[in-house]
Amino acid sequence: MKTKTVIFILLAVVISCITTSCDTQAKRQRQARALYERGVQLRAERHSEEATECFLEALSFMDDVETQNFASLQLRANIKDNLGAMYNKHQLFEEALAMHRSAIADFKKINDSVGMMTAWRNCGRVTKSLELFAQTKAYYDSAFRVANLLMDTVMINDLYLEIGRDYYMEVGNYQKAIECVERAMYGDGVETQNFVFLQGNDLDIANMTLGILYYYVNRNDEAKPYLEKALRSDRAGVKMSVYQTLYGIALNEKNIKMAMKYEGRFMEYMKLVEKKNNNENILRIRAEYELKAQKSEMETLHRTKSFKLYLIIAVTLSVALIILLIVRKKISDNKIEMEKFRGQVERDQNRIHELVSDMENLIRTNDELRRDHQTLSQKELLMTNKIMSRNKVFVTAQGLSEHVTAESLNFNLSDDDWADFINLTDLVYDGFSHRLLQLYPKLGKWDVRICCLSKNDFSNQVISILLDTQTDSYYKRKTRIKQMKMNLVDDNRTFEEIVNAV
Repeated sequence: MKTKTVIFILLAVVISCITTSCDTQAKRQRQARALYERGVQLRAERHSEEATECFLEALSFMDDVETQNFASLQLRANIKDNLGAMYNKHQLFEEALAMHRSAIADFKKINDSVGMMTAWRNCGRVTKSLELFAQTKAYYDSAFRVANLLMDTVMINDLYLEIGRDYYMEVGNYQKAIECVERAMYGDGVETQNFVFLQGNDLDIANMTLGILYYYVNRNDEAKPYLEKALRSDRAGVKMSVYQTLYGIALNEKNIKMAMKYEGRFMEYMKLVEKKNNNENILRIRAEYELKAQKSEMETLHRTKSFKLYLIIAVTLSVALIILLIVRKKISDNKIEMEKFRGQVERDQNRIHELVSDMENLIRTNDELRRDHQTLSQKELLMTNKIMSRNKVFVTAQGLSEHVTAESLNFNLSDDDWADFINLTDLVYDGFSHRLLQLYPKLGKWDVRICCLSKNDFSNQVISILLDTQTDSYYKRKTRIKQMKMNLVDDNRTFEEIVNAV
């Protein structure tokens, strides 16, 4: 009677699993669409990590959908294009470009002009970050052609703003950049009735860009009104760039009081931007969802073979019951062996107590050594500062670290000063530059100087001032050194951690 009951229960479980394991491609596509729509909503709300998570999971669902109809191709392309935008936001530029190009290929299969136009624009944004400016121009031109055919005035204005900022401004054609940004803001004076004015964040970026461009061409009076308007933005990065430009204008006008005021605001927003840039959870999210995709594939395979699997489980349970009975009998026959085992356990416990006592002694010894090491480290730091203080680069950087003034900004460093700085760094850090170039032979002269400054623990602001560049440009330069010259694209460490590990 018991055997019949067990068999009945097993059959009921098998049937229930079969009926609940049906997971059609249509269902997976619906799940992917729901995740994609949720990701779009989160992206609009600026929750980039959660949005990326939704797009990755949606793409994993679509990878199992074999149907190549219009709806599935369009959904897959939209997911890839949005995921590429998230990768670009988190500075995963190579992955972002590959995702946008794959989206373009899918959009072409279904002749989706709007999708191709958006993806081309996104490719232009990524190649600008990679400093592939010829490709940037080509992608934006492709997007322009489609936008003009569709008479999409909103996209046309966005493209004028972006090509002015991302291409002409970057290659140094400031007058052309000004013309493009003004065209985005005010139109061409012909179709004013159909012109759609920039709003919100786009308008703030346009005002900031025009202000910076006029500053670059020494038209400070025209730059100021646009910079003041850009300060209405709620984004810390925009305000940081605006205050940095206002700081430069004040210095040019020898208005030290205003320059120091703008410097303070610049430092305030720079800290906010640094805090935001330190968020690198995108790598962890991507890895997690690659594992989830593999798990999902295994679960799908499991469901398709559920009937055979549960039959095997039923046989396995039966065999396990027989083995259990044999084991129980064997245990009852081997009580003497168990007693011996208990004796061995007691001896092992005594040995463990002895090891714990030895470990406590080692811990006490280690604490003493650590205190001695701290004292030695303090002496080494004093000696390092004494050695490095002979060098003009080090003294200048120390002065900028303590307080940025008009006087401290008036410095002139020669190649001999830099060579002496690198030699002293090698003396203090045991041939640091030689070991650095052995590991990363692609590094140039200025790359080695940047690494030596970072090795001496100078801040991003101080290094950007020594390099005579803006702080956000220095962040991009560190990223290029790490990805292109050190070939550490997949390395999760920061630039400073990599340098200090040499």
